[in-house]
Amino acid sequence: MNKLVEIFKDHRIELTWIYLFMLLTELSNLATPFLLGKSIDGLICGSWFWMSLLGLSYFLSNFFNYKRMVYDTKVYTKIYNNVVFKFLKNSDIDTSTKIARTDMAHDVVGVLEGYVHYYIATIVTIIGSLLFIFSENWKVGLLVSFAFIFIVGSVCILYNKIKQSINVKNDHYEKKVTSIEKGHQHSVSFFNRRRKLEIYESTLQGKNWFLVQSIKNIFLIAAIIVLVLTTQNVTIGSVITVYSYVNNFLISLLSIPVAVEMYSRLSNILKRIN
Repeated sequence: MNKLVEIFKDHRIELTWIYLFMLLTELSNLATPFLLGKSIDGLICGSWFWMSLLGLSYFLSNFFNYKRMVYDTKVYTKIYNNVVFKFLKNSDIDTSTKIARTDMAHDVVGVLEGYVHYYIATIVTIIGSLLFIFSENWKVGLLVSFAFIFIVGSVCILYNKIKQSINVKNDHYEKKVTSIEKGHQHSVSFFNRRRKLEIYESTLQGKNWFLVQSIKNIFLIAAIIVLVLTTQNVTIGSVITVYSYVNNFLISLLSIPVAVEMYSRLSNILKRIN
């Protein structure tokens, strides 16, 4: 992971601006369920105050996201070129491997562009949602907190197989050009083998996703039951608010299997291009 740290250091100012815009966007999004619930209860009583704040929240979220999108492509394409140029300059390997690894370098930039954005949103959502849930009903908050243990357990079941699958797939991909140069039969063999590896990896991901989605749905249903049965003087707006935060919290926990796969994929690539 030293390569990723090095990239952060070299481009820390540009990346800080991008992630700051992302953070502001997610903070605006975090407030939406609270403001929505208050707006519904307010409209029932004839008040438009909370509805005005909800509209402002939507505007700020879109504005900060727009500012990020305008800026980040310039930064990420620059980072990718720097990574590839440095690798090609210092590399002394066959052409097939070079081509494959320069393609893989896209995944490194993809981590900065996609996964870091995703985890800024996830961390804000997990912490913020849990605080809102506990403030409304501590029993519901305690219940959904246990979902973390079950999701981590389901990820551990398939982690080693996913890691091995990524390594075998990348080893195979580095032989692409060599296989094509050897003729039609070798090309057919290469792409058939690649198809089988992709099917195997997809099957593992599907099993993992089925497990964590099942856990998420069970806890969501249980949270609704606990909320309705244990809350006094519950309002329509408060039910919608808590449901939204519980759903957002549980969805954010699904980032755990994504993080495990991302770490495995990135570690494997960085070992190859360093």
